[in-house]
Amino acid sequence: MPRSLKVRQPKVAEVRRLQALLEDAPDARQGRRAEAVLLYATGMEAVEIAQVLAAHPNTVYADLHAFDRAGLASLQPLGVSADAGGLTPERVRDICRLADTAPYELGLPYGRWSLSKLRDYLLKERVCRHLSREHLRRLLRKGGCAFGASGARSSAMIRNGGRSSAACA
Repeated sequence: MPRSLKVRQPKVAEVRRLQALLEDAPDARQGRRAEAVLLYATGMEAVEIAQVLAAHPNTVYADLHAFDRAGLASLQPLGVSADAGGLTPERVRDICRLADTAPYELGLPYGRWSLSKLRDYLLKERVCRHLSREHLRRLLRKGGCAFGASGARSSAMIRNGGRSSAACA
């Protein structure tokens, strides 16, 4: 049995705009949202709409609830701003230079960076507004930074003549 859905029905003017939007939807996601709302307006349940659209029922529920909250504005694509995160190529180079600097040179109480420590430092110093560890890892790799490189040799490997400590035991 499908769960109950308390979403308002679209008004006649909204249905017309949805049909027009469906004809020239620039984005496939936007078209699916419009079609889901139109099918809901015909009296179909969310699970039936999901089968018709070959989408997951939770996606259809999310689309319908978004329409209930924001109306036709929920169908507009979110878009990405030109300043996505504010990371210009110059700022990425600065982050790479910072990653190559030892933390103790900046007055921090540890000897090397981890992604978490570097991310926390960047956010604290307001180098960027928001940055995930995964995004930081990709930026460092793309920037050519040797931070966390798999070919890096630890001091234990150097002491053991290039063999891992497990091989020396």
